[in-house]
Amino acid sequence: MTQNMPNSVSIRLMSGGHAFSKQDVESIQTAGNGVRVEVITSKSVLRPAEGFVPEGARNDLEAVGIAVADNECVVYSAECNGRVAVMAISRECADAIAKLGVEVNYTSPLVSGEDMADSTYIALYGDVMYLRVYGQELRFAEAVSVNNDADIVYILESLNRLYNIYNMHARAIGDVKRLKKVCKKYTKLKF
Repeated sequence: MTQNMPNSVSIRLMSGGHAFSKQDVESIQTAGNGVRVEVITSKSVLRPAEGFVPEGARNDLEAVGIAVADNECVVYSAECNGRVAVMAISRECADAIAKLGVEVNYTSPLVSGEDMADSTYIALYGDVMYLRVYGQELRFAEAVSVNNDADIVYILESLNRLYNIYNMHARAIGDVKRLKKVCKKYTKLKF
């Protein structure tokens, strides 16, 4: 899926890692600017920017049980609100992006958007759901795989038990229609 933003490409590993058209790539190359690549994968982790060392990015994933396959490489976002997203993507996909010949800035829904006190941020893209829960500061952030609506409900119910998210402001992006339908039918979360 290509976002409707200039010089922006979204990569979805579930569709083979390449979800942008040849015309998108050509327009990015002719613009001569850097390109922002949003990586959609559950193989993502959010970590404090302080002390982040790019050489240790693979260890950041493995420390939370995310295995990086032999055909994958590790990329990371720029610092945003004191945090960095670290992601594993297909090496073939990363090589194709590198061939654009422009500066590449990787990002993730884990770092997208602003922080807002007492709120829940949910992004759903196919079978990947990103969650961030804020009190006065960030309390929880994770990318998870969801196989069906029951997984979404289970995760939201679990978060509600821990953080009382049903009494917070909720923001949704991505497949908002599906999130609203599931939440209206099975949870007390309102967007």
